[in-house]
Amino acid sequence: MFSFSSRFFAHRGLHHRPQAPENSLAAFQAAIRHGYGIELDVRRTADDQLVVFHDATLDRLCGRPGKVEEMTWEQLKDLPLGQSQETIPLFSQVLELVRGQVPLLVEIKMDGLDFRLCPLAAEMLDSYQGPFVLESFHPYVLYWFRRHRPLIPRGQLVTHFVREFPDFPLWQRLLMQSRLTDLWTQPCFYALDRQYRDARFSRTLARRRPVFGWTFRTREELREGSGKYDFYICEREPST
Repeated sequence: MFSFSSRFFAHRGLHHRPQAPENSLAAFQAAIRHGYGIELDVRRTADDQLVVFHDATLDRLCGRPGKVEEMTWEQLKDLPLGQSQETIPLFSQVLELVRGQVPLLVEIKMDGLDFRLCPLAAEMLDSYQGPFVLESFHPYVLYWFRRHRPLIPRGQLVTHFVREFPDFPLWQRLLMQSRLTDLWTQPCFYALDRQYRDARFSRTLARRRPVFGWTFRTREELREGSGKYDFYICEREPST
């Protein structure tokens, strides 16, 4: 279905140094230098710009209140990430930086039901020449891309939804955990939370489909996961 030059993907870039925080251009440059694929997160701003940022809110990474989706690019663009000189990048800036040098694993972050986010992301990816796949926790993202961009490989992120998504209504968590949504979205691959690899709800998910495992932070964790996944999403260099 797809093949990549590396089995290892740097989780939000290679961000183990303070001057290269997660989802920053510096972290992505470090991943490129080491030849690792890059996993990154895409969100929509209030003025329909796509930024690379993991959290729904700014407090953890930027030390101030505010929701990304309620702010404009003008309000976000100069906010420092952590104690570094890095700022929140546009998705277009990241694509221009990478330029196909390493593969991308693009996570579409959708907290509610956003009808504008997928078309904006698809339009940007249409002109990108490098290797990439996309993933999301939200089934609507996979359904939209299945209908409108069926040639883009799409992956379902899987965790223990009942435990890990307490803010979602219980019926929605149960629906997602049952994987009944797969009939609707038809994922091409899965990205499994390694903590729940052996849980009953995930044992048979990956039959005949590639599997990304996340997130590996130590060599010991990588050794424990060896042979269980096709690709590994890591927060440290695999050799350290």
